[in-house]
Amino acid sequence: MTPIEICQHLGNERIDAYYQELSGKEVRAVLKAGGTSSAVPKTAYTKAARLKAWRKRFDTELEGGNGQLALALLIEWLMRHHRSLLVDYLDFLEVPHRQGETDEDFCETNPPQKLREGATMLLGKYEPHHVATYLLLVGNLQETRVFEQTPELLTALGLSEADATAYVAASIEAHGEAGSAAQSSD
Repeated sequence: MTPIEICQHLGNERIDAYYQELSGKEVRAVLKAGGTSSAVPKTAYTKAARLKAWRKRFDTELEGGNGQLALALLIEWLMRHHRSLLVDYLDFLEVPHRQGETDEDFCETNPPQKLREGATMLLGKYEPHHVATYLLLVGNLQETRVFEQTPELLTALGLSEADATAYVAASIEAHGEAGSAAQSSD
């Protein structure tokens, strides 16, 4: 699942909550990484006015399908405000890391069952949509379908059970079952 799809499934209310955790400096970094201007109207004198103007820009960019901005938003939000998710998951998998950052392709070095066990552990400890955001983003970055083929993560993200089941079936149909020899490497 791509970052823009993650944002779309999270919905405006959750994206708003993620956005509100970011500082002005972090918002500007996300806009820049997304190829979007951080300029605000001359009438935006206060921090609140600037944040409101930037939030409208986020909505426009996300609705327009700006995947780079979606990726930057999710990474900034995770790395600056939810690093403990990353640390706990990598510790569970026994992956060497520096405060949740690693160069290891741990989705390749761990079997799907172990990756899902780690997801279950995180779901018991953190907000479910935070866990789903993190792991679906990891799946996209490490090019694995394991997480998008885990219905619990899809429902935690915001899909209905029926939509999650259909999404998993479509993913398996298009790409093969995650971790199987038949899975394509797209």
